[in-house]
Amino acid sequence: MVDCLVIGYHESEVSGDELAMALAETEYIPAPVRSLRRTNVGMHGTYRPYLDALSALRDPGPRGGIWTVAELPSLGTLYLVNYLRRRGHPAEFVNCFTYEKDRLVELLAQQPASVAITTTFYMMPGPVIEIIEFVRQHAPTVPIIVGGPLVDNQCRAGDAAKLQRFLDRTGADVYVWESQGEATLLAVVAALTAGTPLSEVPNLFLRDDAGDWKLTRRRPETNVLDECAVQWSSFDPERLGPTLSTRTARSCAFECAFCDYPERAGKLTLASVETVERELTALAELGVTRVAFIDDTFNVPMRRFKELCRMMARRNFGIEWFSYFRCGHAKEPGVYDLMYEAGCRGVLLGIESGDDRVLRNMDKRATVDDYRFGIEQLRKRNIFTHASFVVGFPGESEETVQNTIDFLNDTAPDTFAVNHWYYLHATPIHVRAPQFDLTGNGYTWSHRTMNSNQALDAADHIFASVREAAWMPVNGLDFWGVPYLLGKGMTPGQITEFLRLAKALTPAARVASGVTAASVAEAEQRFARFCAELPLAAARYHRTEF
Repeated sequence: MVDCLVIGYHESEVSGDELAMALAETEYIPAPVRSLRRTNVGMHGTYRPYLDALSALRDPGPRGGIWTVAELPSLGTLYLVNYLRRRGHPAEFVNCFTYEKDRLVELLAQQPASVAITTTFYMMPGPVIEIIEFVRQHAPTVPIIVGGPLVDNQCRAGDAAKLQRFLDRTGADVYVWESQGEATLLAVVAALTAGTPLSEVPNLFLRDDAGDWKLTRRRPETNVLDECAVQWSSFDPERLGPTLSTRTARSCAFECAFCDYPERAGKLTLASVETVERELTALAELGVTRVAFIDDTFNVPMRRFKELCRMMARRNFGIEWFSYFRCGHAKEPGVYDLMYEAGCRGVLLGIESGDDRVLRNMDKRATVDDYRFGIEQLRKRNIFTHASFVVGFPGESEETVQNTIDFLNDTAPDTFAVNHWYYLHATPIHVRAPQFDLTGNGYTWSHRTMNSNQALDAADHIFASVREAAWMPVNGLDFWGVPYLLGKGMTPGQITEFLRLAKALTPAARVASGVTAASVAEAEQRFARFCAELPLAAARYHRTEF
C-alpha cells in the first residue's frame, strides 16, 4: 500500500471563449490580462498559449499530442517522494495532474493512505481546488494534505478571517505551514499510517471541534541538503525522460528589495560538491542529457561555482546544463570558458532593469556594465542567454524604460521577458516606502515617478520596441522551456525563430499600426508552416476525455 500519493503541477489556464473575451479590447485592461495579451497566439480567431498553438498545428486530433513544459519532471514532487521513500514510507506520484488523470485514477483506486498536493507555482487556489474535487470524486475518504508557497502566502498575509475562508474554500483536510515542509509532511504521513493524533505534529492547520482552523505548535525545519539529495536511481528512467531539474542550494545569497524569498527560505544552505557529483553520476547513468539547476544563485559563492564547474568538466557526464546566473559575480573571461567546458548551454539572467538608478533602488549589487560584459561573454561562447526584467519598480520612469529598451537592443540576448512589478509589503522595499512616496499593494500601486497603470503601458512598450531579442512568454514556456525544447529536437535558432513568429500573432502585437487582415493571414501561414516542419520528438502527453 502507498503511504502517500504526491500530485504535481496542474496547468490550469484561461482558454476558449473566456480567453477571447479577456483579450478583447476594453477601456481598462488589468495586469493579468495584459500578460495574456503577450503570451497567447491567435490563429483563425482562436487564442492559445505558445506551445498549445504549436500542439494544435502539429497534432490537432481529439487524442493529439500536447507539447508542454509540464512534461518535465516536477522537482518538488520527486523530492517529496524521495524524502518519504528514504525514510520508510512507500510513495508514488503523478507528475502533472492536467495530463495524467488516468494514472491518478488508477493510483487512487489502490486506496493510498494520504494524498499530498504541491503548490509551488500557484498564486490562487483554483488549480488546487480542482485537484481536490477530482480526488474526492474518486477516493472520498483519503486524507488530503496541502502545503507550499500558496499556503505560506495566505498565512503571512496576516488576515485571520481571510485565512479561514481560504482554508475552507480550498477543501483539504490538513495544511502544512513551513517554508521547507518535507519533515512536517513525513510526520503527517507517519501519524496517518500509525493512527496517532495529528495534533501532535507541528506546523499544521487542523479543524477543531467547532469547525475552525487552528495551528499546532510551530517548529522550524532545518533539513540538511546532503541528507535530502534525490536518489535518482530509485525512479523509472522512462518516467524521468532526458531533461530534468535539480538543485544544489536552498534560499538566496542576496536580499533584493523586490523579493521576499530569502526571508521565507532562511539562510543560504549549500549541498556539497560531492553530493552534486553523485547526483549527476546517477542521472548520466539513467540517460539524462540536460539538467536545469534551479538554485537562485548558482554561481554564488564563486569559489564553489568554480569547483562545481571543474568537477563537471573533469567527469564529462555528457550532460548539458542550464541555470540562473549573476553577471555581477563573473567579471573574468576565464569563468565563462570554464562554464562552457563544464557543459553550460544556457542561463537565465535576472537583470530586472537596464538603468543603474533603478538597479541601485533594487539593491541588485550589479551594474548595467556588469550585464553588458556578461552577455557579451556568454554570446561569444554560444551560451543561450535569457534576460528577465521587472518594470515599474520605484525610480522607474519613461527615461529608465527607454534605457532598458536600448540595453536590450544593444546587447541582444537570445530572449527576454518583462514582468509588471508586484508590490508585496513583505519585501524590503516596503520599509523604504516613504522615501519614494510609495503606496498601494499588489498590482495596484503608485510612487513618485510612475504608477501601476503607467507600468502596464511601459511593459507593452518594451514588448513592442525590442527588436534584437526574441520575446519569451512568462506563462506556459519561460526560460526553463529552452532545455525542454532542445530535448525535443529544436535548435537554439529554431527556438528564437518560433518565438519571433508567434509574437507577431499575439493580441499585443496585432494592435500595432500597419497590421492588416492580409498581413495577419500571411503571418499565420508562416507560423503554421514553421511549426509543421519542426523535427520534434513525440509528445509524452495527449489530449484526454477528462
